[in-house]
Amino acid sequence: MTIIFGTILKILNFIIYSNLFIAACVAIFTLQTAYIFTETSQDIFLFVIPNFISTFVLYNIQRLYFSTKYPENKKYGWYAKNKRLLFTLIILLIISVFDVLLKFFLTNITTLIIYFIFSLLSLSYFLPPLRLRKFGFFKPFIISLTLVWIAIVLPLLNNLNYSILIYIISQFLFIAALCIMFDIRDRETDKEMNITTIPVKTGVLNSKIFILILVALYFMSGFFWPIKNSVIITSIISFALILLTLFSKPSRHNYFYLFLVDGTIILQFITLRFFS
Repeated sequence: MTIIFGTILKILNFIIYSNLFIAACVAIFTLQTAYIFTETSQDIFLFVIPNFISTFVLYNIQRLYFSTKYPENKKYGWYAKNKRLLFTLIILLIISVFDVLLKFFLTNITTLIIYFIFSLLSLSYFLPPLRLRKFGFFKPFIISLTLVWIAIVLPLLNNLNYSILIYIISQFLFIAALCIMFDIRDRETDKEMNITTIPVKTGVLNSKIFILILVALYFMSGFFWPIKNSVIITSIISFALILLTLFSKPSRHNYFYLFLVDGTIILQFITLRFFS
């Protein structure tokens, strides 16, 4: 039993820490756009694999970079131990879908340029000379903007209207709330590294109040979604976000954030499928 439990734990650690889980969340977040806006769903499906791969690669590049700079840090220790495995997986994944990515970007030059810009923005977050990470106060909104842009705005760029705009704002608020919870987790580390995030600047309690304001706005946006039962969907997700916010603190286990907090992206999609 101990061996089985240990094996399961190793597999779970790999899925979560290798960023496969968050990459899957982003892919599902993109699928959600296709499910809501069915008239353009075929075009949206094309973005699922590029969004999965770009998330997986960029997240791991960042973690591997920090693991070389802070090998003793608990947050990056797993990446320091498994860097060869991660490099191998990155290469294998890119090779396995290279034809799909090549066809996608060659037939969408504008999309290629936009992906390139957001990739540079993501790399500039932690790489010199810009190191946008030091402006941690804006990090949740940069991440939210990037995710919403590649999963919603780009796939619907030629069909933007009032309903889509409301949905975009709601998802921006949703992702920003999740990101600030992660900043609560990293508060002590960020404080030591002189990174001024919202929790470092205002404290954990005020950060939670700010998250709850974002959640309230997210809930209200449900009255304007272009699908039925949208208020039920935003009510359920808002309740989940409130619970997660109340229980968020720097000492929580990584699973709380990497599985439960990130997992609300999947929960939103499941709730959407069930009620609409």
